[in-house]
Amino acid sequence: MSGAARSAHLDHHRRSGRHSWVRSSFRNLLLRLGFEERVRSHWTTGARQLGSPSQVRKTAITMPKDYIRRQRMSRNISNFVIVALLSVGAAYVITRPTGGNGFSLSAELQRPLAGPVTASNAVVDTSGYSRVEGPLPVSEVSDLVLHDGNRNKDLHVRVFYPEKAGRYPVIVFSHGAGGSQACCDSLTRHWASYGYITVQPTHQDSALARRNGGEESIRFTEAVRDALKKPAMWESRPEDISFVLDSLPALEQRIPALGGEIDAVHIGVAGHSMGAYTAEAIAGALIDLPSRKSANFIDSRVRAVLCLSPQGPGQFGLTEHSFDRISLPYLGVTGSLDSLGPASPAWHKVPFDRSLGGDKYHLFIQGASHMSFIGPSAATTASEGEAEAILGYTNSASLAFWDAYLKGDSAAKSYLASDHLAAQSHHAVTLDRR
Repeated sequence: MSGAARSAHLDHHRRSGRHSWVRSSFRNLLLRLGFEERVRSHWTTGARQLGSPSQVRKTAITMPKDYIRRQRMSRNISNFVIVALLSVGAAYVITRPTGGNGFSLSAELQRPLAGPVTASNAVVDTSGYSRVEGPLPVSEVSDLVLHDGNRNKDLHVRVFYPEKAGRYPVIVFSHGAGGSQACCDSLTRHWASYGYITVQPTHQDSALARRNGGEESIRFTEAVRDALKKPAMWESRPEDISFVLDSLPALEQRIPALGGEIDAVHIGVAGHSMGAYTAEAIAGALIDLPSRKSANFIDSRVRAVLCLSPQGPGQFGLTEHSFDRISLPYLGVTGSLDSLGPASPAWHKVPFDRSLGGDKYHLFIQGASHMSFIGPSAATTASEGEAEAILGYTNSASLAFWDAYLKGDSAAKSYLASDHLAAQSHHAVTLDRR
């Protein structure tokens, strides 16, 4: 057989096989619907002429003769047709174009992750830089008491840390006037879930608030007025932060899970409101105390500071020139409704404007109030969705800042240098840099 003939033969064989498969499938479908197979005998032409008994037996698909079986077959066919029509209709509704832009994954989500999950390859959700909960499970130790022998003072702290073994930078968080270590865990726990150990001390002004009837019963503005009258508190707060840093080896002993996990070389300090003043003082802002002018509480162990509702001049001993020497990487976060007391958007921006240039950031969130950064439930001026969004923008920017300056993550620093956060917020957020 020639090559062409062999090819034609094979092609004919394949076509015959496909046709046989189609016929077989169709035959099985008809049988399922209730048709019956019936064998019929046919005499061959030659046999009829010769009177031979030779026959050819063929099978045929026919309607059942029994009435009940015919009714059952009719129902089966009706059900089959109805299901087919409903399936076609559902497929059309699901897949028809609606005039919108459709849904597509972002470039970050389309790109496969390489290696272990870190903050930079978890830039992960379309809402912002690592805005979703981090990959690490977090444990908590509340109300751990550290004793400062030099000041004869007990300091109560709260600690969040990743459960997975590792070496983690430290962030010390300072609460606002009248607050406590219970503040702001929507931020501190979030940071811990991305590989940080967060320590939250309870300052002396919180103890005064509790003696006056409990944190829940004291108004925030009253706590601020009380703190403004007591310069001893202005001095004690940054001293509390430095004492916490002195106590990091003690924390490893008191919390066995932290043994060998504290990275005491990479330390950040953050704070809200009066806690932001505390962070500014630790960063080198000069404080005018009644006993001495231009007091300096800078702690050289700190690598970066983050201030929620940064404190401008005229409170807690801060002046127009208090911020002139701040050289550490700095992120200030405020909003259009952050205006308690002398505060205004411009006032909150003074530390950013007056500090030394380089690695300075100022995040402004439209609709954010003074309490928006504590947690969604505290943001009484915003709806639940708006409050969650404001906190999400804060989480994104703050985690990118920590990753950039405590972990040396170049992807995080590139994020801070980009306009991604503004675009993702539909320009409800602006991020200034200098």
